[in-house]
Formats: sequence, C-alpha cells, structure tokens
Amino acid sequence: MSAWPENILLASSHSDPYPFYRSLAEQGWHYDASLGIWLAASHRAVRAVLDSPACRVRPLAQPVPPAIAGSILGQTFGRWLRMRDGAAHAGLRRAVMASLAGLPLQEAEASAAALAGRFLSEGELSGRRIDGLIDFLPVAALAAALGWPVAGLSAAAERIALVCRALAADADEAAREQGAAACQSLLDELAALPGEGWLRRWREAFMDLDETALAANLLGALFQSRDAGAGLLSAAIAWRGEAPWDWRDEGQWSQRLRADPVLHHTRRFVAEDVELAGQRLKAGDQVLVLLAAAAQDPAGPGEAMDFGRGRHACPGEGLALAIARGALRALEEAGADWSALLKQMVFLPIPNARIRRFGEGSAR
Repeated sequence: MSAWPENILLASSHSDPYPFYRSLAEQGWHYDASLGIWLAASHRAVRAVLDSPACRVRPLAQPVPPAIAGSILGQTFGRWLRMRDGAAHAGLRRAVMASLAGLPLQEAEASAAALAGRFLSEGELSGRRIDGLIDFLPVAALAAALGWPVAGLSAAAERIALVCRALAADADEAAREQGAAACQSLLDELAALPGEGWLRRWREAFMDLDETALAANLLGALFQSRDAGAGLLSAAIAWRGEAPWDWRDEGQWSQRLRADPVLHHTRRFVAEDVELAGQRLKAGDQVLVLLAAAAQDPAGPGEAMDFGRGRHACPGEGLALAIARGALRALEEAGADWSALLKQMVFLPIPNARIRRFGEGSAR
C-alpha cells in the first residue's frame, strides 16, 4: 500500500491515513475536482459546516435518494432523525434524547457482555468468530434493550445488514429489493414488541408524534448502530492487540478516538450561498466534512469528532461505548489472543468508516 491514500474516499481503509488528514487540516478547505465536492478539513471549517443552518443533511429537492423513493425503505429513510432538518428534526431529536436518557448505561454494558459471552461460546474463538461478533453485537444489544426476543437477535442483525447494503451508493436493484423486504419485516417486528421497559420510554417520548415516526426512528437507531458500533468495537480490539489499555476509562476512549477515529467523514448539502470559515460556498455545493482530519488538526482543541458536533451530533455516544465495553469484558473473560488477531487484520473498503476484519477471508 502506498504511503498516501489515492483519494479521500479510500483514506478510511488506508493503513495510516493520518499524515494525509493533517495536511488537509492545515489547508482548511480543499476542492476535489475529481469528486466535484468541497472538503472541510480543519477543525474550524468542520465546526462551521456542522453548525451552519445553510448546510443540510439532504439536498432540498431530494429528501430521499431517488433509487429508493416510493418504497418502504425510502419512506422509512425520510422519517429518520439523522436525515431531517428544521422543526421536524428538533422535535425528533428531543424525543430521541428523552428515550436514550431512560436506559442506564451500566445495564446496557452488562447486557452487551452477556450477549457477547453467549455468542463467543457458540464456536471456536477465532478471528472469524470475532468478526461475527463485531457485526452482531451493536445491533443485537440495542434490539435486546427494546425487548426483542433473544432467539430473534441474529435475524434482526442480518436484516439490518441488508438495509445497510440497500442504502450503499453502489447498491443494485436486487440489493434494494432485499433491503426493502428486510425493512418491512423489521417494522412489523417492532410493532409487535411489548411496550415495556425501554421501549415504553420511547413511546412516552414520542407521544406527540405518530407510531410510524417512532418505528422508523427505532429502525434508524438499529441501522446507525451497525457500522459505527462495528468500527468502535473493531478499533478497540486492535488497540488491545497493540498493548493493554484501560477500556473502562472514558478518557482513554476519547484519546484513542482522536488519534485513530472510527467515523471519518459525513456529508452536507449547501442550501443557500454562504461563507463559512473564510470559504464561499454556493447553493447546490456538496461538502465532505472530514471529522478525522478535524480531530488531527494541530490548531484545533484536540477532541475526538467521531460522534459529530452541533445539532446533528449523535445522541447515542454513551450507549455505543457501553456496548463496546461489554464486548471487551466478554472477550477478556473468553481469553482472546489479542496479539494474534492483529496478524491478519485488514480494513474493509468502506468510504466513511474504519472497520477492521480479523478473520482471514471474512466478508461483510
């Protein structure tokens, strides 16, 4: 592999993209003519974009990608908190934040540890088994907290994987059809869950919204947990393979995520002419917001940016870290050979997330 990523969309799977990110951060802004997109790279530029109401999560004229518009997948996508702006976003965010506040993180960590321990006990403790855990646990732990039957957790994780594939930029018609079927199945299962425990808190928080919005955003939370959770857990395993570290310490997570981020960028669409951090942008421009570069910026405050900032900051940071801690506890108890896992580690070719694989030949 070359010492420099070929382009920004290959950086997250490069062995060491951070010198590249630091060089971009020093520039602040860069226009990538090959992609037809602005890169916001310095901490100042990234915060300016994330804080600006002129920079939206979807184009004004295209709230749903055309390829899924009109399908159940498109209808659900259009209701997600992370794909909305304005008053609709504010109401959904308040409801989601209230819902998340109802789940004790210690309980979530213990549940994740138990699920991980059970999963690991069902097969040889190999790199492939651990890859399976990385894909399964972030979704399964969240689904279990919502009241999903334990016997259905693997199927729920597999259906979320189909939804993820359907929403990928390179998805074909077959993948979109499978994703739509998986989406409908998940919505049906969500509607059938008993309204108790944490799910009752979600329903109480969504009282001023309809059940359709609730179900869509529960599915959205499961969807968002997959790649972010897989990246977080696989990074933590890699760091543990390099040297022991105190994964119980929240401060150490922040330090490590700043040095080796999991989520590398997000995208914004400019709705009106605006000047941000010294750069003029026009309505219709697209901006790739380089969270990983901002974290590396020597002129910035030295903060991890994986969970974003501003009005679209991910509200599930504490829960994601609790699930990852539970997994690490189970792996420690199972006697994982941390250093051996690094010998066949590779990065998945996903443009915006840094996800490791530890089992030779493992696929997504």
